[in-house]
Amino acid sequence: MINLLKNVSLFLLIFGVINDDFVVDRVAGENALKAIFAFFLLTHGNEILKAFMKPKNTAMKFFYLFFFTLVAVAFIDVIFGYVELMKAIFVLLPIVVVFLYVSYVDDFEKLLYFLWLSIVFSAILAVFSDPLTPWTFRKTGGTGDPNEFAAHLLAGMFITIYLYLKNKNLFFILGSMPLFFYTLLYAGSKSSFLTLAALTVLILFTKFSDFLKKMFSFKSLLVLLVLGIGLSYFNVTRITAVKGLQERAQSAGTAKTRFVSWNAGVRMAQDNILTGVGIEQYEKNVKGYATDFIAKGSYAPHNFLIKVLGEVGFFPFITLILFLIVLFYTDYRKIAQSDYFWIYIAAASVVLMGLTLSMSYEKYFWLFLGLLSHVKLVLFVEEIEEEEEYLYEDNAYLT
Repeated sequence: MINLLKNVSLFLLIFGVINDDFVVDRVAGENALKAIFAFFLLTHGNEILKAFMKPKNTAMKFFYLFFFTLVAVAFIDVIFGYVELMKAIFVLLPIVVVFLYVSYVDDFEKLLYFLWLSIVFSAILAVFSDPLTPWTFRKTGGTGDPNEFAAHLLAGMFITIYLYLKNKNLFFILGSMPLFFYTLLYAGSKSSFLTLAALTVLILFTKFSDFLKKMFSFKSLLVLLVLGIGLSYFNVTRITAVKGLQERAQSAGTAKTRFVSWNAGVRMAQDNILTGVGIEQYEKNVKGYATDFIAKGSYAPHNFLIKVLGEVGFFPFITLILFLIVLFYTDYRKIAQSDYFWIYIAAASVVLMGLTLSMSYEKYFWLFLGLLSHVKLVLFVEEIEEEEEYLYEDNAYLT
């Protein structure tokens, strides 16, 4: 019974993180996500507390450096009255809880299937939903922003590949990937296709020899045959989203407003370099720092790094940069040679999408980073065990 409750609370948390708009606006109301998070804390609190005592690799130490720097600055902002105490707690607590839980989770594949299922639901919801407004083709799935939706879909594609390498089920990947890509078109995010292109180059550069070997397997040829037949009967230019994307690609309006917001964020940080303007106070202050007209709908920073820099200042910003460098740089060769490479790419896709999204404190952002952190902790523990085994064998030989 206890395990059932834990599984239910974990699934609800992941589902709510991915489908926040659906849960709040269409199902359970504005306090639903807080209730789900509280339920998760009640059922998994003991595991999260134990995570503090477990082995810490370099990436985890840098996460703590970032988090405690963020906490220190946030509470200085509370003292100065920039932000309310409870608001700061509601922002900070989910970051450490979600990241720690995912990093040290026992059943990694179960968590991934819960995440995959939540993204599939969001994608199916998009297929059967109307566009965001009557004047656009764009859809948002279970979340409220088409760019966030695109970030989830991109990560979902790479998680699907990882799970396929484990379950070897053709129906699984042939059902998932077309759904994700089709709805990615309807998300209408130019950033997502730039991210996909950049990551494709990295994937080909890293896995080219593997692709050549697997290209001529029976399953690979079957997948290519099915996709080829499907594409031959399907004219993609007829899709409304494809036409919409072509029109959006010719417009630079979105880019201009984001540059204005980014510039305002940098100016904001220059005036408040030590403590920023306060957590979640960017949109309240951005107009005063903008050097050009900025529409109300563009007040968001549209960049997770600039959001941190403007809201909490230099020290959390630089420790976040250091954490991301350590997380993505160390052990890269080991990860690239394993199936975990697709988890790495999923996490990288979210970070790259974050360069045009204000996801700094979002639970889904720390969930995806936690996936890569888990991989690195697995490799860290394996390395420790190998060293201990070597020392044991060496001592046995000497005796």
